[in-house]
Amino acid sequence: MKIYSLPILATILCITLSCNIDDSDFSQENLHGTWELSRYQQESQLFYVDTYEFYEDGTFENRSTARQQDNNMDLGYNSITKGTYRLIGNVLTLTGDQFLTLPEGSTEWYTALDNLIGSDWKIEREYTIALKERKSQLVLEYKCAPNELCSGPFPMTYFRK
Repeated sequence: MKIYSLPILATILCITLSCNIDDSDFSQENLHGTWELSRYQQESQLFYVDTYEFYEDGTFENRSTARQQDNNMDLGYNSITKGTYRLIGNVLTLTGDQFLTLPEGSTEWYTALDNLIGSDWKIEREYTIALKERKSQLVLEYKCAPNELCSGPFPMTYFRK
């Protein structure tokens, strides 16, 4: 009986260790692609979707959109941020140098892409990241400084598309 349980125990141990090793590999290649976070807005009966796209050339795009529940179609934009990213270990630094947002005084929380307006805005943010579930989930942790306007809650989990 002991002879059979030893190989089974060794197999389970190897699988467990390989999953843990897999999720702590923070190379840029693991970031490349599209990551989404959706939150349902009861009052509008729409999803607020926050999407990050990380490109091989070290640039990123972050889009906030409104999405219909039934057909998964984006109706419009809340904002778009473009810039560059840098990954050192598990610290992801995003430097946004282009920002499009809703016009001042807008009564809706989304609009057509053509209606977004540019803003003089440059920001650099550092996130601690974790990759979960065989690199299908990206967890962003941001430390919001006192009196800083932060969107959250943190940590936020994005799913690979």
